[in-house]
Amino acid sequence: LCGGAEKQALASGDENRITVNVAQPGVTVSPHLWGIFFEDINLSADGGIVPERVRNRSFEDGGKTEPWSTVADPSVSVEMALDSETPASAKNPHALKVVVSGAGGGRGGVANPGYYGMSLVKGERYRVSLLARAAAPFSGPLTVTLEGADGRVCATGEIAGLTAAWAARTLTVTAAATDPAARLVISAAAPGTFWLDMVSVMPEKTWKGHGLRPDLCEMLAALRPAFMRFPGGCWVEGNTMAEAYRWKQTLGDLSERRTQYNLWQYHATHTLGYHEYLQLSEDLGAEPLFCINVGMSHKENVPMGQMAEYVQDALDAVEYANGPATSTWGALRAKAGHP
Repeated sequence: LCGGAEKQALASGDENRITVNVAQPGVTVSPHLWGIFFEDINLSADGGIVPERVRNRSFEDGGKTEPWSTVADPSVSVEMALDSETPASAKNPHALKVVVSGAGGGRGGVANPGYYGMSLVKGERYRVSLLARAAAPFSGPLTVTLEGADGRVCATGEIAGLTAAWAARTLTVTAAATDPAARLVISAAAPGTFWLDMVSVMPEKTWKGHGLRPDLCEMLAALRPAFMRFPGGCWVEGNTMAEAYRWKQTLGDLSERRTQYNLWQYHATHTLGYHEYLQLSEDLGAEPLFCINVGMSHKENVPMGQMAEYVQDALDAVEYANGPATSTWGALRAKAGHP
């Protein structure tokens, strides 16, 4: 307020008033200016909005077995190591080889503490899934337990009939107690060698049944965003072009999706892939604002003469989202359950 009368009113403490004349609307304001932006930083995807309880579930975390560890009764010894001799998938070349030896009826196996502890809620159901195979004569069974921080068994199940071929196994367990620092243990009561891959513990209850955390998604929905920008900026670029985000590598079965190293020095599994981002946008009632790589990373750029691939990636991304189910990429979207 610049006028003398207004200054005098402010100084005197008199009432000040703003008058809005709704009969004379001004500039039209876009309804799409308010939105949200998601980028996978500080484990905000795996272990965050994706309620996966197992960390390094595919054993593709930079050639490391962490945070997996061996567990064994006194009469048993266990060895574990990454193995790529018979991969479950060429896109997922590493598995965990576990050798249990000893006698006396003791148990031995491996454990995973998840993302700084697996949070379990009493009465909630959890879906345990994994790929497994074994070396004859061992065929299992494997005992799968969710253990509390004090060692108590919060939930348990069994997987039997292992063979030399990879096979997907699933079971659903109910937590008997609440514990924010539980862990997963997969063990055997007999000597033998077995392999694990794509180990997952997911709560059965997710937001709108689409695999994401209800509490976090409900908070996002409460913001009423007009758009959702994804999957990031630096995340899309990567440090080099080899580490750049390529949406086509985030589709299909989880075992076929690329594990990507990012600038924040961890690997992500792309459980939250291009399809899931589009689904989240739809569930939020928000326009999807896809951030695509245009041939640049933090250290490298693609020469203009080689940009056709990236232009086609953009066109294909639009077709995946909007194309008919008879189109190449629209057919993949339909196959993923969204015709």
